[in-house]
Amino acid sequence: MSAAVPGLVPVCEVIVELGEALDFGRTRDGARRFTPILGGELRGIADAQAGEAVRGLRAEILPGGGDRQLVRPDGAVDIDARYDARTAAGSPIGLHATGIRRATADGSYFRVALRFETSDPALAELQDALYVADGVREAGRVRHTVYRAV
Repeated sequence: MSAAVPGLVPVCEVIVELGEALDFGRTRDGARRFTPILGGELRGIADAQAGEAVRGLRAEILPGGGDRQLVRPDGAVDIDARYDARTAAGSPIGLHATGIRRATADGSYFRVALRFETSDPALAELQDALYVADGVREAGRVRHTVYRAV
C-alpha cells in the first residue's frame, strides 16, 4: 500500500515590507546580500480546512528580521528569511522561510518552505505541519500565499 499524494490547503497570506538590500560582496558560492524586513502582516484565510486557529489569525510582522540571500552564478537567488510577528493579543510567532527565486520564460519561479514557531498553545497547530508558499515580488514588498501540506 502506498501513501496518499499530499495535497495543499491555503491557510494564510503573508505580506512582508522590505528595506533596501545591503550588498556583502561576492564569495565562491555567489553574491551575498541582506534585505531587512521592515514590517508587514499575516492574515489567515477563511477556508474550512485551514484550521481553527489559523482562520481568524491576524498578526503584525515586526521590524528587525531579514532575508540573507545568495545570488548564485546562474542568477537564481537562495532565500533564507527569518522574522517575527505578533498577534493583536500579543502572541509571538516566529517565521523561517527558505527557498528559491529565479527568472523563467513565464516570469519567475519563487517558492519557499515556511516554518512557524510560537509559545501560544492556541496557535500550536502552526508548528505541527509542513508549509509551502508561492512568492510574488512587488514594489518594496513580497507577498506569500501559504499552504499546509495535508
